[in-house]
Amino acid sequence: MKWKFGAVCLWFGCMAILLPARGAETNTAVARVGVYDSRAVVYAWFTSDTNMAKLKAEVAAAQAAKASGNDAKFKELSTALRAKQDQIHREVFSTAPAEEAMAEIKNRIPEIEKAAGVSDLVSKWDVRLSGDYKGAEQVDVTGQLVRAFITPTDKQLKMIESVIKSQPLPLDKCNELIKSGQI
Repeated sequence: MKWKFGAVCLWFGCMAILLPARGAETNTAVARVGVYDSRAVVYAWFTSDTNMAKLKAEVAAAQAAKASGNDAKFKELSTALRAKQDQIHREVFSTAPAEEAMAEIKNRIPEIEKAAGVSDLVSKWDVRLSGDYKGAEQVDVTGQLVRAFITPTDKQLKMIESVIKSQPLPLDKCNELIKSGQI
């Protein structure tokens, strides 16, 4: 009977020693997450040579459809251009995600994460920061993402700084302004 009591005490003693160590292991591994201002990233993407070339081609296609009298095609292309412009306004003036911009550099994201020493990239407006990444160290990677699209000129840097310093419009207010033609 004494040996059973001793074995149980030994087992509990070992568990008391091991469990806190395991808990400490998981709690001390604080994640680092790369946080960015999506508005600045979208501005950089929008002004990039690659995007400007695409936009120029889309506008030229709409103008060619109009010039050839293809009203249906012109209307289709014009509607698509307007929808794209509205989405960019949501992304630059409000907190809509920078999905198209981030998709364009998806192959470069691992190298950006590695260089910044982070496990993931998240917009500073993303609700996951208060959930999935709560307690994670936040590393600002806005500049790295901007430079993935452009080498900013002085004018672009001023615009990016202005965007970052400003408060974003609430998404519903931005949609209201778009609908009324104010932006």
